[in-house]
Amino acid sequence: METLGIYIHIPFCAKKCAYCDFYSMCDLSLRDHYVNALVSQISSFRAEARNRIVDTIYIGGGTPSILSGEQILRILKTVRKTFKVSEDAEITLEANPGTLDPGKLVAYHEAGINRLSIGLQSANPKELSTLGRIHTKEEFERSFLLARLEGFQNINVDIMYALPGQSEQTLSETLDYVIGLDPDHISFYGLTIEPSTPFGRSKEIEALLPNEDVQVEMYLNSAEKLEAAGFFQYEISNFSKPGFECHHNMKYWKVEDYLGFGPAAHSFFDGTRFAYAKNTSKFISYPTQRDRLIEMQEKILTEDAALEFVMLGFRLRAGIDVVEYCERFGDDFEVKYSEKMQDFIEKEYIMKTKNGYRLSRRGFLISNYILSEILNFDKDTE
Repeated sequence: METLGIYIHIPFCAKKCAYCDFYSMCDLSLRDHYVNALVSQISSFRAEARNRIVDTIYIGGGTPSILSGEQILRILKTVRKTFKVSEDAEITLEANPGTLDPGKLVAYHEAGINRLSIGLQSANPKELSTLGRIHTKEEFERSFLLARLEGFQNINVDIMYALPGQSEQTLSETLDYVIGLDPDHISFYGLTIEPSTPFGRSKEIEALLPNEDVQVEMYLNSAEKLEAAGFFQYEISNFSKPGFECHHNMKYWKVEDYLGFGPAAHSFFDGTRFAYAKNTSKFISYPTQRDRLIEMQEKILTEDAALEFVMLGFRLRAGIDVVEYCERFGDDFEVKYSEKMQDFIEKEYIMKTKNGYRLSRRGFLISNYILSEILNFDKDTE
């Protein structure tokens, strides 16, 4: 039986962070209505799901931990009624330390959440304030330790680098602090300034960003520090202890099927990619009327899926398995790409592996450029 990932979007936040471009809203009065709609939409996929087994569920946002334990339990009960869910399925919930308490953590664990992803971003009070986070370092630590006490044995911590006013020293201190807590997984993302956000509209913020050379050193030095502490880099921005890789996110990077629920959620299912409109009111009104909610839908041709496989596969430390590529797409990866990769191989941005090819750590830093050259993005758009 084929496997399937489930993504569930919770679009509510207590406060919108100044850098965030994800779809979210701060009108918390809609939470009950939203959960009702979500349950209806999930249930409507019963027919499509009959030949699939769900092995990953990811509840993201927004701030999913703004929902009560009862609401999360209701959502997961609906998933289990609608889909065949594997007994050992990875079930992740994203959490903001400012919204967690002991009662919620107990309820989430009892509801079946077995992987918690807690957003710290920085352990530096000034950096947290600049980002507009609603929690302190102390609140994060309390949430983390309570989660351990309540039995969570798989915890991810989110950290960001290249923050306004951040130095290599303050970043190193954040890393040391998180490593000392001994999580199971660390997501390590560079801040991206999006034009539609308060950060994107601020010249003041732009002037405070570390320069490009400093950002490169931040990334390389931090990756070395994390690996020295036992966190293996399995993807450009993700490090884990052995066996604690995020299996749900691996579905995205390996171009495997997943269904998304809620406004702004994306899906890739049976060769079709589709996305729902970023409109919570509309979603609440018509949760099962897909024609009204879907704003993008396209059938993915084999050649397009192959391009995505290369593009996303090079995000992974394991890289591209040439045998898998041939089996899935009926093409010879080396015949197709070896000439285009040669210069990058000679400069050690691309490394030959036992099974195929991968980017080196310095290759990760210029991955967009490498992929544009290999896949002829510019040529294809002319």
